[in-house]
Amino acid sequence: MHTKLKILSLATALLVVSEVAQAADAKKGGELYAQRCAMCHGDKGAGDGALAATMPEGQKPRNLAAGGYKYATDDAKFKELLQKGGAGVGLSVLMPAQSDLKDADLESIIAFVKTLK
Repeated sequence: MHTKLKILSLATALLVVSEVAQAADAKKGGELYAQRCAMCHGDKGAGDGALAATMPEGQKPRNLAAGGYKYATDDAKFKELLQKGGAGVGLSVLMPAQSDLKDADLESIIAFVKTLK
């Protein structure tokens, strides 16, 4: 019984650490999103950033708050989209590649975008 309690305590601690790490990643991702994405996707991800109004129909930024992404159906695809940009994966040529970012930064952006839903 004592061993089960230790395992349960360890599992609980790991979950708490994981949630704290995800929150930190999302916070950093929010900062990167504000710098690199919000001008098109908007502060809350609704696709209503300052530049969105200047874009032609069919090329407007996706509403990230709605979820249901066309290409980024999982984290690996989302990371590929960020790295290659829209044109690199057959989407809008107006979405620039973020190829200068490290994997951890891309993952932080993804973590933040998930908080927008």
